[in-house]
Amino acid sequence: MNGKVNIVFGFIYLAMTALLGPVLLVPQLGANLKTMGDTAQVVDKVQEGLRNDFKGFKGANSPNKVIGQATVSIFNFTKNSKNLSLLAGGPHAHGNLEALLNIAAGVVLLTLAIPANFKKLLSILFLTGAVFHSGMLYLGGVFGMMWAYNFTIIGVIALLAGLVFAGIASIIGIKQPVSPAERGELK
Repeated sequence: MNGKVNIVFGFIYLAMTALLGPVLLVPQLGANLKTMGDTAQVVDKVQEGLRNDFKGFKGANSPNKVIGQATVSIFNFTKNSKNLSLLAGGPHAHGNLEALLNIAAGVVLLTLAIPANFKKLLSILFLTGAVFHSGMLYLGGVFGMMWAYNFTIIGVIALLAGLVFAGIASIIGIKQPVSPAERGELK
């Protein structure tokens, strides 16, 4: 594991998380737009009633019922909007970022002059971090497996450890280029 696995995983995971975004977000976006339209109609009735002191609002259109419908409609719209933003901001965004992080880490691992065991450790940390962080967010947030949230801390710790160790590996493994004069190529 010299970084190649991270690059391959990163591209596959990026494709998967990029695909899951539209597949999961677009249907909810349509429902959200419908709720927004329904809310706008009910709020318009309340505004009309306020303009003329609710004259002519009786029975099924009594002021209390119209205001109650508007309140419930606004609450539903807010709840749907929150669910949509949680899905977009949590698993989808983190999955994309962690996929790109694995690609970048893989490229760096390929170029570092460090022991193979250290490269393997870094590779495993970044892979574990992505799977146990954004992967568990997908299982919990998208698929309703609430137990998965308990394991996200493993991913967070693995990612942070990977970043710290990658910094140390960069200090050790990045070699200064040798000039042509030092190589004896200039006469």
